[in-house]
Amino acid sequence: MEKLIKKKENIFIIVLIFISLIGVTFYVSLEANDELWNFQNVYKMYNGYQIYEDANVICTPLFFYIGNLLFNILGANFFVFRIYNILIFLFFYFLIYKILRIMQVNMKISLACTFILLIFEDYSLVRVMANYNSLALVFSLFGIYLLIKNQIEMSNKNILIQAIICFLIILTKQNIGLFYLIALLGTIAIKYRKKSIKNILKICLILTMFSIAFILYLYFKGILNGFINYTVLGISDFANKNVSINMLYIFVGIAILISNLVCSIFFVKQKKIEITENEKNNLIILNCFSIMLFLLIYPIINMSHLLLAISTGIILFVYICNIIIKKSNITLNKIDKIIIISLIILIIYSLFTNINRLISWINVISDDKYYYEYNSPYFGTIVSEDLYKNIENVTKYIKEENDKGNKVIVFSSKAALYMVQLRQSNSFYDLPFNGNLGKITEEYIFNDLKNKKNTLILVVKDEEDMEWQENREIVKKLKEELESIGTIEDFEVLKP
Repeated sequence: MEKLIKKKENIFIIVLIFISLIGVTFYVSLEANDELWNFQNVYKMYNGYQIYEDANVICTPLFFYIGNLLFNILGANFFVFRIYNILIFLFFYFLIYKILRIMQVNMKISLACTFILLIFEDYSLVRVMANYNSLALVFSLFGIYLLIKNQIEMSNKNILIQAIICFLIILTKQNIGLFYLIALLGTIAIKYRKKSIKNILKICLILTMFSIAFILYLYFKGILNGFINYTVLGISDFANKNVSINMLYIFVGIAILISNLVCSIFFVKQKKIEITENEKNNLIILNCFSIMLFLLIYPIINMSHLLLAISTGIILFVYICNIIIKKSNITLNKIDKIIIISLIILIIYSLFTNINRLISWINVISDDKYYYEYNSPYFGTIVSEDLYKNIENVTKYIKEENDKGNKVIVFSSKAALYMVQLRQSNSFYDLPFNGNLGKITEEYIFNDLKNKKNTLILVVKDEEDMEWQENREIVKKLKEELESIGTIEDFEVLKP
């Protein structure tokens, strides 16, 4: 079996990872969460609205452009959006496996580590669904893979490739692009020391040219001001008002980074342990990138951000263990059976889980009582009866008020549930989170809503039902100063 797998190793691993993603990706219920909000912004673009004008996107746009392209090719619905998620994480986990393999880590160990990361906390990273952070990490892992493969060789070709990868990351998530750039320049500086200046200047020059071209594109599209507003001016506000700290996660991440760095320095400095030039280069690359990419854990420190932030650090940890095994002349034969049994258990569990959930999902969407056709944006997702009725009732109410000449603004994190169904946009009011409003102030929002004519504003009745990122002060002031004319579902209707 092992010989057969090795002949078609890449195909085998890709198929295995794909099957291990499909069920857990599709069998997910619709909620007002990151998946819906990201879907809404891509869907707005599909319906002709402008990013940064009609959608308050706080990061650079590549994730949304790719999503819009997929919608135009395959159809605009949650089924396609979840295919997008499968593609992102297929490359994500495959690149983790390939990085370990290119550093000559045993195939079984590489696969076991990949599957542990995939399955961890019931696929917690995968179930966050398609997002710009994971796509940026895919580009980052690809860049790291090429650096290791080429052993930090800075030919003009490799410099251009790394600059392009760095720019793609910047276009996907600006802060991750900055972290990647600093790690890349740090790697080159440590490797080439004084001779590194020329290569660093080349990379910076290429990135400057790409950036100027991108800014000109935004200018001629008429969205440069909106881009600056949301992605630059609002960043500090987002970081300050959306801090969610879990000290255990921080401790785990820092412990991995420090242990990796200490072991790496020991290997390089200890002359009794003869490491090759390739091993030294690999340690330099992985330490630089694991340290910088760990910073993406801030400001929202949860399990998914932790797994993304320490993914490179875990790769380095496994590689260090591999070096220790090699230098200690420990034969894997002694624990080979344990590794094989563990790997078989991991794979069987993953395949069983995904096939079971895939069958459950197929049963839901193929049922005669399933609510949506393929041309509906909600096709492919699982919607509870209560949520379906909620969406139908609120959208019906909005349509009726529109027919009367009234505009309806759902000032809530749940707005996307209805705006997606209606194919409408109320710009930044569709996601009024702290830090998602750029330079727009609370006072401006309150006065703007207060003075709107022929407008009804829906706010959540019970503050306990609000997302933690929502601005409770604005909602409180609106309830105090505007006339309440009724309720619809879990919303209070206010009239300026």
